[in-house]
Amino acid sequence: MTDETAAAPADKEVAAPAADASAAAAVTPPAGSGTIVDGADAGNPAADGKPAAKAADGAADWRTEFAGEDAEALKRLARFPDKQAMWKSYRAMEQRMSSGELKKALPEGASPEELATYRKENGLPDKPEAYVEKLELPNGVVIGEADKPVVASFAEAALAGNVDPKAFNGLVAKYYEMQDKQRVEMENADAAFKQSSEDALRAEWQGADYRQNLTAIQNMMAGWPEGLATRVLAGRTPDGRKLGDDPVFVRQLAVLSRELNPAATLVPVGTTNPAKGVTDELASIRQMRRENPDKYEADKQLQARELELIDADLKMKRRA
Repeated sequence: MTDETAAAPADKEVAAPAADASAAAAVTPPAGSGTIVDGADAGNPAADGKPAAKAADGAADWRTEFAGEDAEALKRLARFPDKQAMWKSYRAMEQRMSSGELKKALPEGASPEELATYRKENGLPDKPEAYVEKLELPNGVVIGEADKPVVASFAEAALAGNVDPKAFNGLVAKYYEMQDKQRVEMENADAAFKQSSEDALRAEWQGADYRQNLTAIQNMMAGWPEGLATRVLAGRTPDGRKLGDDPVFVRQLAVLSRELNPAATLVPVGTTNPAKGVTDELASIRQMRRENPDKYEADKQLQARELELIDADLKMKRRA
């Protein structure tokens, strides 16, 4: 220590050494170093060396001013970044309403007068028949007589629900599309089931038995009341298959027909009196045997036929 330092007046403070420049920079970032998004200059009103500008009167409070005491309205206004965005939204809605895109909803519990007005304003029919009268189906499809009650029921439901006529057309078109699809699927399933059943019966009834059993069944049904055989055979089992193609049912019909009429397999289909047909054919064969024995002896198929007829004749006589 020099004498000059020691002689320094006691009432004066010695200046501290200056802080390191790099440390100072780390504590206080230079003005304007941040971005709008990260808010680095937030809370630094003089970041650019100038005092922060005061917001224009009402600029930060326009949502509160518009909403007043309505908290829900204030929430909705908070969705808009500024008044211009709110105006554009309002204008777009106004244009949609004027163009008819936005329509007044039917009030709950509407009176008949309100309902009539609503339907008129929205181009809806005022009666179910109007839906059917203006019905337009694709590909020239026309409603069949059997389907008219169904479509009429659709129209009643459409009126009750105030369905647009175009939407009604689409619903009916979809109904017919589904019907056609189901019909095709059923026809394909019927054809496959019929073929498999026939294959099974032919394998079981080999040779002439297959045709004879069918002939017996047809002869038996020929004596049923008119139309009954058609209704029975076209009926369907619980799994949707035709009863006339069900091999179990066909086998039972064959057994029943032979028990009721032993000659049913030997006479043409539709013969009204099979017993008389058997006796008449037997008489014809016996006449040939007497008058032309050589021809009779040479015809083995005729002889086999005679045996079948004799067997059937005996069975019928026993039943009688």
